[in-house]
Amino acid sequence: MSEKSQFTEAKYNKMKQTEADLVRDLQAIVKDPSKEADLSDDVFTKHQNWLRIIMPNYSTKIHLGIVDAYDNDTRYQSYYDDKAGKGATKILSRIVKKHLAK
Repeated sequence: MSEKSQFTEAKYNKMKQTEADLVRDLQAIVKDPSKEADLSDDVFTKHQNWLRIIMPNYSTKIHLGIVDAYDNDTRYQSYYDDKAGKGATKILSRIVKKHLAK
């Protein structure tokens, strides 16, 4: 089964757009770290929304487990670093952990 066939076309497009927006925000922070404070809420919300699209059983515990995997598995680290720039995964993890600790 292809990735796309798991979703309706609209849901697939929403997932891809949400991820593109998240990557764009991460790229902005990688390029200019001073933007992290302004973009932090958006990055968290976009990552959370992206997970909710692909994971109907979303929970904050699952979200935290996913970012822990980002920290500990180079395959996950390279996913966002390759798309948004070196260090993007660490930025994403830090932002998510900060928001989930609130």
